[in-house]
Parts: sequence; structure tokens; C-alpha cells
Amino acid sequence: MRKKIIIPFLSLLSFTAMAQADNGATADLRTGITRKVSGKEKKQDKYFCASATVTMADGTIKPIRDVKVGEKVKTCHEGKSIATEVKEVEVYHNPNAALTAVYLRPVNETVARETWPLVPAVLFEATPHHQVTTDKGSKTMKQLSKNDVLYHYEPSTGQVSSWKVGIVHTNARKVETAYNLTTEDGSYLIENVLVSNN
Repeated sequence: MRKKIIIPFLSLLSFTAMAQADNGATADLRTGITRKVSGKEKKQDKYFCASATVTMADGTIKPIRDVKVGEKVKTCHEGKSIATEVKEVEVYHNPNAALTAVYLRPVNETVARETWPLVPAVLFEATPHHQVTTDKGSKTMKQLSKNDVLYHYEPSTGQVSSWKVGIVHTNARKVETAYNLTTEDGSYLIENVLVSNN
């Protein structure tokens, strides 16, 4: 009699353990999908610090950590701002890559500055593999060099202006939590600088 009771009980424990293992494997797989693509090529992590500001479709700004799927954000095409919908928000916990810091200065600045401080200047941070839109097409942050031109949305005028790369600081800092958006249009504004999802 005892054998009949013990065997089903042990089978139930084994089944529960297998189910938990399967759930853990599924959770690991789900986590992996946000960091890798199928095939031979490994996806390079692309993200921003949690406090980096995203320009919403209505012109307000919001930290990227607070942006939700389905919300509309602003992007730019041919010098004009348009709205696009957020399709995915990626969250990275304790990411490996350090942020690259790029200091931008107005293209029409009359005096070329080679030293700190750059005034006026825009600080823009992202991972080395994140793509930005330049006057020469898309480039990753690590490919930027002095005199590359990025596009900056001016909230006060609603216009897009050109800003030149002044200083590039690789491995500027690490962050504990980081975020990235995927939008319907494939681009969005962060710190009012035009970036690409790709």
C-alpha cells in the first residue's frame, strides 16, 4: 500500500520539477531574445541611461524609463518633425557596455574649440553600437569623429538644426539599468538628437 502512495507522489514531484525547469528555460530564452538575433550574427546591445529624455509627440519630454509601448514619440524626416508609435521597450539590467559620451556644438559656431568646456554644447550618451543619423548617413557612436554632423530638434522653434561632433569620450561611464525603444518609424529623438532603432 505504501508503495502505491509513494510512487505517484514522487512522480508528481518529478513532474513539478520538470515544469519549473521548463519555465526557467523559457524565461532565460525570453531574456536572450532581447539581446540576440537568430543566425550567426550577435546583436550588439544598444541603449541609453534611464534618465535620458525622449521627446514625446506632444512636445513634452519624458525619461526613457517612463516611456510605454503604444505611446507616440517625435522623430524627424527631411527637417520636419513627425510622430511615431513605440512598438517595444527594451530594459537592460547591469549591462556590460559602457556609454560613449559625445559633445556636440553648433555647426555655425565661429570659433573652433578643441578643449573643455564646449559652450554651448549638447552632451549625448549611448552605447558604442547605437546608430545615430549624421549628414553622411547612419553611423554608430563608435564610428563618430570630429566634424561629423548630427541632427538636433529645437523644441523652442520646432526646427531641426545641425550640430557638429566636438569631443568623443569612449567608456565614459557604466549604468545599472538602461533602456532602448523600437518605434514604428525606426527612429526617435533622445536628448532631442535623432537616433535609429536599427
